[in-house]
Amino acid sequence: MRILLRSVLVLAVTIVLLVVEVTVLPHLSLPAAVPDLVLLAVLAFASAWGTTGGAVCGFAAGLILDLAPPSVTAIGRHALVLAMVGGLAGRAAREIKRSALRTSLLAGVYAFAATGLNALLGVALGEGAGLSRPGLVTAMAATAVYTAIATPLVVPGVAALARWAAGPRADVLAPVGNSVREPTLASPAATSPGLLPETERA
Repeated sequence: MRILLRSVLVLAVTIVLLVVEVTVLPHLSLPAAVPDLVLLAVLAFASAWGTTGGAVCGFAAGLILDLAPPSVTAIGRHALVLAMVGGLAGRAAREIKRSALRTSLLAGVYAFAATGLNALLGVALGEGAGLSRPGLVTAMAATAVYTAIATPLVVPGVAALARWAAGPRADVLAPVGNSVREPTLASPAATSPGLLPETERA
């Protein structure tokens, strides 16, 4: 049931953010690029679900991008890039949760790298980068900046939904400096009906 809920959540959030990214953000007339909202969703899911969950939801979100019209890229191109982003973001989940500024900086770095990697995959597959080298660098930098700025508007809300979908779970790792205490074993006197502690004898 939880897996189905997570799948529906990833599908719904990805479609909504993709529609906003394609239909609303271009009207802002931002130079060179627009924020990568789908990447921010993957980042939020990875912060809540860890490395494996982040990679899986990144692959799913990327596959939606590959299949959504009017996409002309090879199927699996965005899926591969966002799966890598999700896996890396899952490993850095502790950094993401530490502060909003670090989250924005990480989002910008991931957006910069994802844009470049997507272009390299396009060249490798014979589809071309779509931009000249100076234009590609400008687009990478602009995407990184816009994505970092948009991070506080997307990541906290999506991460909250992801934690809700994951349900209650026990914390495995204790905070730094607060290690989990060893369980205290009861003495035989406390567990055996015929034995009493020393203080209660006589």
